[in-house]
Amino acid sequence: MSLLRARLASYALPLVDPWPAEGGAIRTRTGWLLALDDDSGRTGLGDAAPFPGLGLETHASSGLALRGGLRRLVGLDDADFARAIEQLPSLAPTAAAPVARHAIDLALHDLIAQREGVPLARLLGGAKALAEVPANAAIPRVDPARAAALAREAVERGAGTLKLKVGGASLEEDVARLRAVREAAGPAARIRVDANGAWDAETAILALRALAPFDLEFAEQPVAADAIPALARVRRESGVAIAADESVRDAATARQVLDAGAADVLVIKPMALGGLRPALAVIDLARERGARVVITTLLESAVGRAGALHLAASLGPAPLAHGLATGDALARDLAQGPAFERGVLSVPTSPGLGLASLEHGAFRDEAVFEVE
Repeated sequence: MSLLRARLASYALPLVDPWPAEGGAIRTRTGWLLALDDDSGRTGLGDAAPFPGLGLETHASSGLALRGGLRRLVGLDDADFARAIEQLPSLAPTAAAPVARHAIDLALHDLIAQREGVPLARLLGGAKALAEVPANAAIPRVDPARAAALAREAVERGAGTLKLKVGGASLEEDVARLRAVREAAGPAARIRVDANGAWDAETAILALRALAPFDLEFAEQPVAADAIPALARVRRESGVAIAADESVRDAATARQVLDAGAADVLVIKPMALGGLRPALAVIDLARERGARVVITTLLESAVGRAGALHLAASLGPAPLAHGLATGDALARDLAQGPAFERGVLSVPTSPGLGLASLEHGAFRDEAVFEVE
């Protein structure tokens, strides 16, 4: 059995609320949907959706990298799928494009799991894979009234953990937003905040001391991604547990964060790390060093979120909710993903990613690469 065809199409999905990003809030998530068709009638799906300001490739360069990589993959025998995943970091067109590598990595993993007849979570984690994964509800940087409404809605749906965007506004605004969320969610809810690197060390320490009375679970990426000494200082002096997100770009940077004592939690985004395989390497490192992990998404389509959900499920029971319930942020999606109910996402049980059929027209204006 071999790869008969690769299909690639661009997508644009509108957001319900604007989402903070470097250079201004975004209102649409753009990405690339990948389909790898084998000669047994199976299709593996992948997703590449660079997020602005994270130091990843652009939408255009990700598409170019995918086109170059797919030309070399078509015709590949299924016995070589696992080896191809290992070699993706050296595949010339995608070497500097982790988001493009993620799409190929995910699609190949999807095909391998389908061939084995098991859900992707079971392929990755074996018997310890979960049937349901606890997830946090995400609240963007909106006004306090809107934030409170989103918090109430999430708690009514069973969410036990909320993540609130902070930074990029005055401390008074952040305090007001967090106060509104805490009052709406009640004292039992866990609340974590995410500054996306908006502060310097001094500002972060002052801000987190002001936010700490609202009982924070942890603060995610309070300073810039490459400011690891500053991140360590904030962890020492703020009195709040710290999670590293954008600072974790690969296993080497994860090791730097841990060596510096800069984080209690590593936030793992498979898409930003280049796929499931490199994400698992970082997870193994975190576990060796006693750090907790949270699997999150890049606000991508149902295809990419399904991959992250299976990865989280493969890890077994964990003390922290994962950041996977971002589908509600999209006004439209490429497929019907698992619903966020009772604070959990149910893991698809069909082989591979197990997604329902893609929306009609998902592969409009597609590029097709076939065996010649």
